[in-house]
Amino acid sequence: MAQTDSLRSHLLDELADTLDAERQLTKALPKMARAASAPRLKQAFQTHLKETRRQIERLQKAMRLLGERPKSKTCEGMEGLLEEGDEMMNAASAGALRDAVMIASAQKVEHYEIASYGTARTFAQVLGELGVARLLEQTLKEEKAADVKLTNIAEASVNERAAEQWSSEGMGEDGSSLFEQSGEWLNAAAKRATKTAKQAAKTARRATTGARRVARTMGVGASRSRARKGTTRKSATRKSRTRKSRKR
Repeated sequence: MAQTDSLRSHLLDELADTLDAERQLTKALPKMARAASAPRLKQAFQTHLKETRRQIERLQKAMRLLGERPKSKTCEGMEGLLEEGDEMMNAASAGALRDAVMIASAQKVEHYEIASYGTARTFAQVLGELGVARLLEQTLKEEKAADVKLTNIAEASVNERAAEQWSSEGMGEDGSSLFEQSGEWLNAAAKRATKTAKQAAKTARRATTGARRVARTMGVGASRSRARKGTTRKSATRKSRTRKSRKR
């Protein structure tokens, strides 16, 4: 990993990481859309694929605004989320149950991206790169909207149909009901989701705290500079008055 020696270099690192994350997502979303049984969920995945392609263009534009050639680095976080989601999707029965699993996986991805874009936007604001900040804010709003849409789809129909599917599919190979198995799976999934959310929130808090420190430092420096200029002007005024008094 390259050494990060400034807030600007860390911003560029975040953008490169997020660019790769979005490219990975463009490969995963078509598969998720094909596997979805609910029409609204299928459409949501297809719509977000189009949004993701535009988001990639924004990231590349943001890098160019910073005077850098657009480039990416492997995003291990997104790799892990997509790998876990793929395993869960393949293990679930087709239909509403698989839809519920994919929604859970997709929302983990959205929360990860929300943390990433929120952090990068804050860095850009602190650095005075307002054009970059606007691009990232636009994508951040899209990610939040996608997360809300997935929640609405799940609560409107998918969760209830998934529960009916669990209870109607009888007993598992080990003698336990699929309802019991699903309860165990949901508990494990909830724990993983909570851990992921906590890690993302912790990262975002650290980034925001660091950005605020930089902002305060920059503010203090500016204040000291203004104070020095004020002192210099006052000194010059006093000298001018003294010279005029002597002439008289």
